[in-house]
Amino acid sequence: ARQYEMVSDEAALGRWIAKLESAALTCFDTETTGLDPMTAKVVGLSFCVEAGEACYIPLAHRYPGAPDQLDLDATLERLRPWFESASHRKVGQNAKYDRHVLLNHGIRVEGVVHDTLLESYVLESHQRHDMDSLAMRHLGAKTILFEEVAGKGASMIPFDQVGVERATEYSAEDADVTFQLHGALGPRVASDEKLRYIYETIEIPVSGVLLEMGIEANDEATLS
Repeated sequence: ARQYEMVSDEAALGRWIAKLESAALTCFDTETTGLDPMTAKVVGLSFCVEAGEACYIPLAHRYPGAPDQLDLDATLERLRPWFESASHRKVGQNAKYDRHVLLNHGIRVEGVVHDTLLESYVLESHQRHDMDSLAMRHLGAKTILFEEVAGKGASMIPFDQVGVERATEYSAEDADVTFQLHGALGPRVASDEKLRYIYETIEIPVSGVLLEMGIEANDEATLS
């Protein structure tokens, strides 16, 4: 059973922050204004604390008739202590991208201990590692595709134009599926000494190094 919640008021936000604070592991995901991590900004955030339970926090959807949403900057500030806490363990799918986007808002995410894209890579380097392919391969689940939400080609709309209810279905599912993928892939990596070594001492640390390199390159480009 799925319990996906759209967080649109301070009470719901406070309730979810309490869940994040007490969770042993949380999946987080960002929805953004674009795909370039150097320039993308947050449109919304999704979180999952256990399989089947996730939320989406719309923050910057801008279209005629869009409902009231929580203030972007104020919400990020409320979430900053959790994001920047190394003791709150986090998992993502290609989390380097999400970390870079949050850095665009001045938030340095710490505590990312797992990444399902990297787990997939060390297990099946010859396979596709996008979340939709992983969900079908390891969970037997068909996910909502981005193009089903935002269109594709000339008809594609930016995510801030997607209706908040549809965005909730899509983004909360992303966080939930990623959380479940870690449950499927993580034990397989951990049970193989060689793969665990590659994952824990090479792939995860290198992802952080690549993030820092991307930040430095962006800073240099800005200064020039």
